[in-house]
Amino acid sequence: MNFKARKLIAPIFALLLAGYLASCDASSGSGLIPIISGQNPDHSASGMTQTQTEAATSQPITVAATTKTLVLTGAAGKTIYMARSNISDTAMNSLYSRLARITSGGVPANAKKSALSFQEEEKEIEAAIVSGFETDLENDPHAKIWKLSMDNVKKAKAQGLISKSLAPGVQAAVKNYTVGNTETFYALNPKTLSNFTQRTFKLLVSEANYNVWVDVDDQYYTQGTAAFTTAAQNLGTSFINGYNLVSHLYGQPAEKLYNNDPENSVYGPMETVSKTGLKINIMLYDMLTDGKVYGFVYHGDIRHNTTGSNEGRFVYIDSKTTLENPLEAFSTAQHEFSHTISYNQKTMIHKKEWTYWYGELLAMMCEDMMQAYFGISDSDVNDKLGNTPKARLPPANYNYEWGCGLTGQTSATYAATFHLGAWLVRKFGGPKFIKEIATNAYVDFDSILAAVKAASGNDYTITSLLQEKAGDLMVSQNNAGFNQDGATYSGEAAYKCSYTDAGGEHTYLYPVTAINLWAPFYGWCDQSKYAENITNTHISFSQLPGANLYKKADWKENPPTTAYLGPLKFKGGSVAAQIGPYGSMLFKLGTVTSNSDSVTIEFSVPSGSAGFSDTITIYAK
Repeated sequence: MNFKARKLIAPIFALLLAGYLASCDASSGSGLIPIISGQNPDHSASGMTQTQTEAATSQPITVAATTKTLVLTGAAGKTIYMARSNISDTAMNSLYSRLARITSGGVPANAKKSALSFQEEEKEIEAAIVSGFETDLENDPHAKIWKLSMDNVKKAKAQGLISKSLAPGVQAAVKNYTVGNTETFYALNPKTLSNFTQRTFKLLVSEANYNVWVDVDDQYYTQGTAAFTTAAQNLGTSFINGYNLVSHLYGQPAEKLYNNDPENSVYGPMETVSKTGLKINIMLYDMLTDGKVYGFVYHGDIRHNTTGSNEGRFVYIDSKTTLENPLEAFSTAQHEFSHTISYNQKTMIHKKEWTYWYGELLAMMCEDMMQAYFGISDSDVNDKLGNTPKARLPPANYNYEWGCGLTGQTSATYAATFHLGAWLVRKFGGPKFIKEIATNAYVDFDSILAAVKAASGNDYTITSLLQEKAGDLMVSQNNAGFNQDGATYSGEAAYKCSYTDAGGEHTYLYPVTAINLWAPFYGWCDQSKYAENITNTHISFSQLPGANLYKKADWKENPPTTAYLGPLKFKGGSVAAQIGPYGSMLFKLGTVTSNSDSVTIEFSVPSGSAGFSDTITIYAK
């Protein structure tokens, strides 16, 4: 499932929930995780005797697993930063982190604490950081629905209900609907997210490639049928043009109806065995009165004899959003249907099942590149959610980049995932990169690395990719992923697409606008009271623009006085905290004096552990 505020993706569902932030649970995933491949699991104090010497260049410096002391030469006048990264799909316990501090040649960022031992510093600071997270973690709805779907498969197999092929002589199922016709379809219950009900839908719009239906009892339709019908027509027109632009890069949705079996055997061609043929059906009903769903797609719809399946191409959108916030409906519909395309490309064609954050990465890159087509501006934010995915970046700046990482558990994952996706798109070629990742034969980081290679010609590992991203987050800089305007990537004809609307013929270049993470629009407020331990520039809360989602929604009742800019960076290197999957915690270690050619950085042995699980990178800027 996938959520706009809490977008989730699973191999069967994608849905879109209303609301905004759900924070990480600091206690989750805190157990020991496997030591990174290639590391010696025994890092006792006596074993960490290596002195590593490096030249302070513009390139990231990886600290070896056994390094106790790092000496940087040619560092005079430079600022020294550090990233502590979790190159793993499991949360990393703070106990398996290395602490760091400048011991000579420079001025530590936390000079007032320099007399403390690492152990004393950790004891003093870690308690505030680790316990600082809110713990109102939501249950992950897609896990419940995925289990429901799998249970349905097992039940069907046990009862012998799965057809293995299309029986000879089966008549074509496709029906010729006209506007005003009614039909019964399945719809997910937005309150329970665990069962389907049958509803009667009325056909409002019927065009060559799509239909728009509405629940006949929907309150927003019955209260004003003319206005609602116009909104439905606008949604359909926007969707089908946008769909053609998306499919140009992402590929096509399924053209076959499959059986409900693990082998994905074919039941028949959708053109003849689906009652709506190859048309895309936009189903409108009230999802917000009893739930938090803006929209969803159900991947079971391309399967025959499956609970809740409408056996065709379907996307489900909230009726209130369609009527009252059309830009959100336009973006949601495209985001959701991109999941259906990805499901066909990755799972049905390439036989790959992906981790949920990866599906959201694809869908939010779709939102990013389609924003200009829908007429959505970077500052287009409503009280609960931004029509632009960029509204997610303030919490990612704050702690979702490192504290949650790519968890797959809450709405925080949307923030962290878009943080990654926005950087990748701007760093590695805009629409060219999007096309590569959407259509290659891989999923998760295998897909990302293959797309980076295809788009840039450069080989990366997960480690080197996250090291480069962390380096780009240290200080504001041009043409470094963020702050880079994707419109410069219009490129060759393969990454352009023509479309026609009421204004005539157009060519879409898939622009993605530059993102300055250090601008007040992406500012954040210090919910967990890190202030004494961070080095970010602060401004008055009143200086945050009205469109900033923290200011607009989360801080109305009791606003703070101070806001902070840019990705969160801690002072010194002695803060230890849990790091989410593939997250990076950023530090400013200090500055090198102008008359010192070298600087020495000392690293600790993790407190109470036999080994550590972090990857330490040093940057001299």
